[in-house]
Amino acid sequence: MSHSTRLAAPGTILIAICAAFAGCSSRTNVAATGSTPAEYQHVYITAQAVWFNSSATASADDSGWAKFPLTTPVTFDLVTQSNGSLAQLIGDLQLAPATYAQMRLIPVDASAALTTSAQTLGALFNEEADYVDSSGTTHQLALELPNPDKGIGIQASLSVTAGNVGVATALGSAGTTGTTGTTGTTGTIGSSSTSNTGTTTGTTLGTTSTNTTTSSTSTSSTSTSTSGTSSTTTTVTFAMSFDGSRDLAKFTYGNQSGVLLSAHPAAYDLASAGAISGTLTLTSLTAITNISGRTNIQATAETLSADGTRHVVVANAPVSTDGTFVLYPLASNSKTPTVYDVVIHGPGIATIIVKSVPVTVTPPTTTSVTTTTATAASSATTPVSLGTFIPRAATGHFDVNVTPTASAALPGGATVNFYQTLSASGEVPYVIEEAALDPFNFNLPSNQSLSADTISSGTYTSSGTEITLTSSTPADGAGTYRVAATAPMFSDGAVSANTTVKPPASGTTTPVQVTVPALTVASGASAASISASVAQATPGKYDKGELIVTHDGAVIGTSALDTALAGGGTVVVNGLPGGGSGSSLSSALYYLSVRVWKSSDPAGTLSRQWYPSAVDLRNGSATGIALTID
Repeated sequence: MSHSTRLAAPGTILIAICAAFAGCSSRTNVAATGSTPAEYQHVYITAQAVWFNSSATASADDSGWAKFPLTTPVTFDLVTQSNGSLAQLIGDLQLAPATYAQMRLIPVDASAALTTSAQTLGALFNEEADYVDSSGTTHQLALELPNPDKGIGIQASLSVTAGNVGVATALGSAGTTGTTGTTGTTGTIGSSSTSNTGTTTGTTLGTTSTNTTTSSTSTSSTSTSTSGTSSTTTTVTFAMSFDGSRDLAKFTYGNQSGVLLSAHPAAYDLASAGAISGTLTLTSLTAITNISGRTNIQATAETLSADGTRHVVVANAPVSTDGTFVLYPLASNSKTPTVYDVVIHGPGIATIIVKSVPVTVTPPTTTSVTTTTATAASSATTPVSLGTFIPRAATGHFDVNVTPTASAALPGGATVNFYQTLSASGEVPYVIEEAALDPFNFNLPSNQSLSADTISSGTYTSSGTEITLTSSTPADGAGTYRVAATAPMFSDGAVSANTTVKPPASGTTTPVQVTVPALTVASGASAASISASVAQATPGKYDKGELIVTHDGAVIGTSALDTALAGGGTVVVNGLPGGGSGSSLSSALYYLSVRVWKSSDPAGTLSRQWYPSAVDLRNGSATGIALTID
């Protein structure tokens, strides 16, 4: 049984209040969607608040957040809320007019008391991952969030036009809006931490309390009108989208399995988004259904990287058992539509690449829902259609895994990408498969299976027009992939011909092993470290553990605690993006958490603990951090 330790005292959260603007009213809805690999049956995320900030560099503890608690928590499933379907989390939220550079989702931790919304869906935990492993064993596990009290930060550019500002309402229960003026409200939710943006040298990070349950309440005040002039209401819908292929990091500890959410979702204004749809004829295919009952085929929208050297993943969608898929939301422009390439892939098919698909901006359709888990569902309308394809069954496939090495260790939050390049002149690599690294063992928790066939490709002409596909051997050879890693706050690894995998000799069934080159910190950052002394409140209570360093809910680095737990000692996490050498990296504020257990009983003794104060690496390394483990 996991034990959650929360290290911040309860406090009130001030909801932003501003003066009303005459003549119109802006209301904001917030929705969520995503995609997951085929082995997942459910991935539940339970939300209790949504925050907004106009500063791109504000940390979770900074002032300036407009914080909106949900009346009651809402649970959504990334498996079902995919393929163009979005779950509404909060509706008729009257957000102050501004351009917001960040949105933050505040979850209810897996260890907190089970919410009604999660229970209704059959979940055992508020945050949960259910999957079937390669042996056919079903796992129903708590989805671990390293620092749930700080939430999941999402960089964005979301604009709210001038309008009345009043109470934030959740679950579709709108507050009363005046005609030209409103009064706001305040509410309390869970716990809040104080800002810690100074040096962390010689700092003790909090005291602990065990098994604290987060609550969520709000108090509303009815808005009042100051004018009899009628108003015009403008509604905007913002959506957050999770990519489970990179955000869901499976891992092992002792003889147990776990899943960690290392989240770095994207945010969209649905008024500037569209969709792409397509259909595969699956009748002639075999070996495409995962043991979970879902097809092991995905459609991926990709664009060129900023430097033009590769394609990068923008969105994923699972291909349903009827062969259909919808990629949504995809950012676009009504005047000059954004163009995407679509990669349809899986180990059982020959990869299909459709180039140059322009996405038309279309508003979503919203359907009212009256369940306890959501109030409305949005879906894409009139997507750009790729038509119907008859995919070729792959002539073979093979398994790959990553060899962890001390000399080229990847960051704990890394994703390993497998690339192929079309043979035509001027082509650059496409991501064919992506897999999240085990953040503690630095390999792939499940072997990645790759198609060993050629690629079929074609160019989009107009919606509904048949797309001619031509088969060709990738530039590096049939079934040959270049391998490189990516990680938040690190520069993408080079997609080099020096790091490749290809099918093994006939009859070989063991996974091909690949050593993935190390990553360097992103441009503008310097490699920094965190040095922390570790002490147990009860000596000898734990002998195994991991220290996790996060930023905005994404794992940035990890380090084993075993040696430090043995008798007290220091643990160091190296290679973190930081400032230094006369420069300051504004985003280099990190939060720490630990997961610790006794090796004789990993499942029965596991404890997750997190610390409320930020560790500041904006001007270089931090030393003297003191961690007390309860």
